[in-house]
Amino acid sequence: MNLRTLIAPILGSSMVLAFGACSDPASPPQNRSPVILSLVAFPEVVSASDSVLVACQAMDADSDTLVYDWITDSRLRLQGVRHGQHSLYNTHESFMIFYPDVIYAPVDTAWIQCFARDRRGMSAARIVHVVIRS
Repeated sequence: MNLRTLIAPILGSSMVLAFGACSDPASPPQNRSPVILSLVAFPEVVSASDSVLVACQAMDADSDTLVYDWITDSRLRLQGVRHGQHSLYNTHESFMIFYPDVIYAPVDTAWIQCFARDRRGMSAARIVHVVIRS
């Protein structure tokens, strides 16, 4: 056995280890989008004097803390916001209460959209509908 046959496998494995070590620290960890498992309105049918509770069940595979954005059309208003405001951003609440605001017909359908965001640029969104009876 000559010296070249002994050194070649050692050098080859050293180079593989060196290249592998250089590539891992340079690549940042991947940020995955949150997932909304459900967006539920209760009750699904309300009268003009009722309220609607909407709950968003979401998770983040990276264990990031989620914030929620709530948006609705002019038929509903969010609890705790001024009249005419139809959105609320950066809340930590995964549920929100809505009240009928403007009713355009004896029976109308309103929508509520929830965004779950991880504050690192990834988000998920869902829409739920609510029937309003005057």
